[in-house]
Order: sequence, then C-alpha cells, then structure tokens
Amino acid sequence: MKTKLTIAQNLLSIAAPILASSVLAASPSMAATFASAEANVFIENFSQTPNDIGTSTQTNTVAVVPNSSDANSGNEQNVLSSSISNAADARAEANAIFFADNPAFAANSILSNAFGEGQNFLGLAQSEASVLGRFFLAPEPDGTESFSFDFTAFFDLETSGVQSKAVADISFLVLGGTDPNQANQTVFDFFSVSGELKTTGEDDIFSVEASDNFTLNTFLPSGELGWDLEEEFASVVAMGSYEREFRRPTYLTLIEAKRTEVTVQAPEPTSILGLLAFGGLLSLTCRSKRRTS
Repeated sequence: MKTKLTIAQNLLSIAAPILASSVLAASPSMAATFASAEANVFIENFSQTPNDIGTSTQTNTVAVVPNSSDANSGNEQNVLSSSISNAADARAEANAIFFADNPAFAANSILSNAFGEGQNFLGLAQSEASVLGRFFLAPEPDGTESFSFDFTAFFDLETSGVQSKAVADISFLVLGGTDPNQANQTVFDFFSVSGELKTTGEDDIFSVEASDNFTLNTFLPSGELGWDLEEEFASVVAMGSYEREFRRPTYLTLIEAKRTEVTVQAPEPTSILGLLAFGGLLSLTCRSKRRTS
C-alpha cells in the first residue's frame, strides 16, 4: 500500500511544477485578474477487490485577448485532451489512476487556472477526472457482506480581480442492483462537497451533502473571503468512509468524479459576452478506459 501511495503521489504531483510555472508567470500581483482551482481525491482500504476499473480525464481551455499582439493566432483556442490542454491565458490539467490489485487504491487530481490583464480579455479553464470500480458481493445464505472504503477529498480555490470565479466539485455515487449493467442499476448512496468563490461578491458558496451510509469524520474549511476583498482564497478538506451491508448477491458500481472551472474576464460587452456564452457550451465528456482484473 505504501508503494501504491508513493506512485500515486508522484503521478499526481506532475501538476505541481506546471501549475507553479504558470502561477509565477501570472500571479495576482502581476496580473489584473487571476483565478485558480485544484481538487484531489484519494480512495483506499476497499473491503472488496474490484472486478473492473476505469479512469477518465478531460480538459478544456479558452483564452481570448482581442487586439493584442500577444494573442494566439485566431484569438481563440478550444483544446480537448486526455491529459493537459493549454491556451494563451488559461491552463487545465487532469490525472487519474486506479490500482485493482489487493489492496485496491484509486486517486485523481485536477487543476484549472486563468489570468488576464488589460481592458478586454476572457479566460476559461475546465478540468474533469473520474474513477470507476465495479464490484460483486455474494453473501452466504442468511448472512451479510459489507462493502466499505475510506476517502480523503480536498480542494483549493483562489481568485483575484474584479471579475474572477473559481469552482470545485467532488462527488461519489454508489450504484447497485441484481444486474451487472450499470444502466440498470439504481443509486444507493451519494456524497458531494463543492465550493464556488467570486471576488468582490457576497455569493461565495460552500456545501457538503451525504446519504446515511457515508460518514464524514473531518470537514475543515478555511480561507479568507469577503465582499470587499479583491483577493480571496479558500480550502476545504473532507475525510470519511463508506460502509453498507448486503443480504443478497449485488452488483455495485462506485463512481467518483470531480471538476474544476475558472473564469477571468474584463468587463467589455459584445464580443466578450458572446464568447462567454460560447464558453458555457463547452462540455466535459467522460471517456473511460476500463480493464478487467
């Protein structure tokens, strides 16, 4: 388990130097508007070995700097990638892993950041990652069998400038039924933790929701935010576990998915507002890679 955790940390840490270089080039002190969102999840101590596993990652970026010599050719980019996408003033990255061997272990990490300066710009970055595991529980007649795991989820948000927004959302779904086909399974349990940060606004939102079989042992929000601040940051750490008893043979599907999204914008109308509408149509479509253990 220690080896798997080390591998996971090394893989997910790939994002750090890339993000650091981007932030250094566009820190809030050097740019008019900046937004960053990063989210991570670790899942371990599974009571069962999965029969099938999958991971999915996707990123989108749009950066527009009209009438600027620094703008990219065409002034727009919409890049889809399974690992990383780049644009002039936006960056997004996603990584996900799932070890099926006993003990099973899963982790993923995503980040999005964008910056801009001047009087007319738009930057959007979106990242998404998910892991999927399928399990089969076969309790003895008149007996029970439990399915359980532990998780750690955390995200960091930062905004600077008059129009910047950072969003993070992490969710778990446990589906199940007598049919191994996921489409025919029902939702047994859920857990979600999310946050939305906007500078110079009173509508910062943080929430956590869970069904009965999820236990939240630790929930630590922290940061500095307020309606009169031009620079805000917030962090949330959620640690807990899941456990449910089954009395009959059951096929289970565990899905953990997360997304981050950031927006920076100068308050210029017409073309920028049109591009915002275009950016809102960008969708993050999961592409799963599955392996049968």
